[in-house]
Amino acid sequence: MKLLKNSFPFIALLSILFFMPVSEANAQSLPEVLEEGTLNEQYEYLHERTNIYNNYRAIREDMFQKIRRSSLDSLNSAQREIGALQQEISQHQASKDSLEALLNETVSERDAAIRDRDSLSLLGISMNKTFYNVLLWSIIGGLAIVLLVIFFLFKRAHQIANQKTRETKELQDEFEEYRKTSRERFEQQAIDHFNEVKRLRGI
Repeated sequence: MKLLKNSFPFIALLSILFFMPVSEANAQSLPEVLEEGTLNEQYEYLHERTNIYNNYRAIREDMFQKIRRSSLDSLNSAQREIGALQQEISQHQASKDSLEALLNETVSERDAAIRDRDSLSLLGISMNKTFYNVLLWSIIGGLAIVLLVIFFLFKRAHQIANQKTRETKELQDEFEEYRKTSRERFEQQAIDHFNEVKRLRGI
């Protein structure tokens, strides 16, 4: 009973706060922290300055409405920021997709350029540059060998021709010498025959 009497003023104060008309609550000015503080600071203020009775917290209506408006404003601001961030993310994703497409196109062009650089066309046939170089130098080497063979054959034929020419000239010289000797021998025989005839007639 004594405990009930001692708690009566507290209960009366709570009753006044709970059943206070809204107009009277609005007539009181709000603390500066509720007007200018952050939402977290406002909640901390209510947490420290309001009383709890039977698991109920007594909050002035104007403070509650202020916190409610601040919470809704913060929520709306966060939602707008989230929407802006989502839009920015969508733009970045679109830009990323565009860059990836450009990168893939660039890679394809690079690969095509490498293939074109490393390949050549011979008689309408596309072939690797390494194979082309091997084939080209093989042809050049083969032609060089053929030219060397032709050169040596020509040189040998020229030597043989010179040798045959010398032999022919020597043969001609021997023939001329033989003809000259034969003519002189024939002339000498004719003279001897003539002298012999003269001698026989003189007998």
